[in-house]
Amino acid sequence: MKPYEIAAEVKPSARQLEWQKTEFYGFINFGLPTVVNREWTDGNVNPTNFCPEEFNAQEWVTFFKEAGFKGMVLNVKHHDGFCLWYSDYTDYSVESSVNWDVETRDIVALLSEECKNQGIKFGIAISPLDRHEKSYGKGEEYNNYFKALLREVLTKYGDIFYVRFDGAAEPDKDGNVQEYDWQGYYDVVRECQPDAVIAMVGPDIRWYGNEWGVIRENEWSVVSERHSIYHAFERSKEVKKKRFFRKEEKFERDLGSRKAIKKESKFIWYPCEVCISMRDRWYYHKDDEYTAKTKDKLQKIYLESVGNNCGLMVGVPPMKNGKFAEMDYQILKAFGVDLRRAYTYKVSQIGEITASSTLSPEYAASNLFDEDETKIWRPAADDMEPELTITLSQKDMFDKVVMMENIINGQHVEGYEVYIDEGTGKFKKVGSGGVIGYKRIHKINPVEVIRVKIKITSYRGNLELQSVVMY
Repeated sequence: MKPYEIAAEVKPSARQLEWQKTEFYGFINFGLPTVVNREWTDGNVNPTNFCPEEFNAQEWVTFFKEAGFKGMVLNVKHHDGFCLWYSDYTDYSVESSVNWDVETRDIVALLSEECKNQGIKFGIAISPLDRHEKSYGKGEEYNNYFKALLREVLTKYGDIFYVRFDGAAEPDKDGNVQEYDWQGYYDVVRECQPDAVIAMVGPDIRWYGNEWGVIRENEWSVVSERHSIYHAFERSKEVKKKRFFRKEEKFERDLGSRKAIKKESKFIWYPCEVCISMRDRWYYHKDDEYTAKTKDKLQKIYLESVGNNCGLMVGVPPMKNGKFAEMDYQILKAFGVDLRRAYTYKVSQIGEITASSTLSPEYAASNLFDEDETKIWRPAADDMEPELTITLSQKDMFDKVVMMENIINGQHVEGYEVYIDEGTGKFKKVGSGGVIGYKRIHKINPVEVIRVKIKITSYRGNLELQSVVMY
């Protein structure tokens, strides 16, 4: 088999599928760095300084829902070792923040329960670097400590959809390098939360490679095995005293095209996550206000990430009093309103869809308008440039074509074109693109049309589309 034919056979795990459906979620960094106005602290800041008197879990989750987030990821332990939950293994936690006079200061408990109440997913980020814990740098002793913390936070707070491992590392005060037991950490996650994806330094979700939202034109979920985290582990052994664990490779603009994989033979499903912060930094700093992303900037990044087969996580840093900055709140709330409006009216609902071919009646083109995700369209095996034509019952206007593959059986589309008929009886080309994957949002200039044609110009393996919608 040719490399692209092998790649066409690779499929996602159930947990990867569920993560992809989450699409857009928020990331909270909150703790002692917030208090002392820094990004990292040294592990010696007194926990009594942590006193978010105005923190309200219900307000936080309601805000995230208004912003359009489908999940919340909380950084439960940063590099300083301070835990945002009540732990049996350390007193360097919110339990020791005694000046905060409330019934419980267990932020993980409060937020996980509120996410459940309001129907959004809850996930965690956690760093194995620990500047407070005395066993850090002592090999197995520290790894056992960290796994105990991990098992604790993964078993006390219900379902967790996502676990993000930071890769920061540094020698201890005596120069000892702590070798992280990554596979042991993964085993704990699989044992305690088998449905959770493991991201960043993890085997399920691929870190994009930057924190600025600079995004590839085409993002493949199927990539060469050499991009896996396990290959990165092997490379990292060559340099022991690194401040950060990172893949030792350049940022490649093309990971999945036939040209990019022509010399490869082994492939993995390793979908991409784009991660940005509302501001230049991840924790709240008042002097970062001028860097806050505008609503228009967020919309552009959303289209280029969620609309290009990626997941998008946006960092939203609370202030030390437990509130979110009014500027961030207003921008994200307005973004959420626009997001809901943009994907409410389905122009395609007033039309009928036909195809240049179908494999069998079971795979009819009309399945693409069905809400049942198990109903799909497949063209005939010999149709190398299949076409879909949507004929509206009356002229209407739209500016987005949203296409989805049935990725449960892999990723196959390599190129497509979009045509419109404004009532002249003739089609004109208004755009083209590459991959579709889980979701492709193709923007066009809004104009009244009566017909739309989508041509798949190139695909690998067995093409299967799940949905085509015009908004």
